[in-house]
Amino acid sequence: MQLDDIKKMPIKSLAKDNCWVFLWNVQKYIFESKSVLENWGFKYLCMGAWEKTFGKSAGQPMFGFRWNAEFIAIGYNNTPDFWCKGKKLIPLIFQAENIRHSQKPDKFYKMIEPLGQDRIDIFARQKRKGWDVWGNEV
Repeated sequence: MQLDDIKKMPIKSLAKDNCWVFLWNVQKYIFESKSVLENWGFKYLCMGAWEKTFGKSAGQPMFGFRWNAEFIAIGYNNTPDFWCKGKKLIPLIFQAENIRHSQKPDKFYKMIEPLGQDRIDIFARQKRKGWDVWGNEV
């Protein structure tokens, strides 16, 4: 999809009043990800990163660099239920093996599942227990 089409998606209409949103992005779109969240009606909080470890594909070599990271723009709507309140902290940077192109690591889903029971994965590549999923591969 084109960036303008992604910005126009009615993601907030799927969201609860108090919720989190995690927007995956790559180097090329790291600066635009904040405006995508804002266009959807969410507030930007911070950026996380997935360091892809060696697996079948551990990052595209470009311009002398191994692009082995994807980024997660983290936003929220109103005041989500989880603000550390004695729970285990979620790291902003984590490592996980890169299994297949564009497939996000199970480790990430497990890290964020304590944030709430109502979950949806937009552009999902597979069904996931405890999640609503939407995407052309499921």
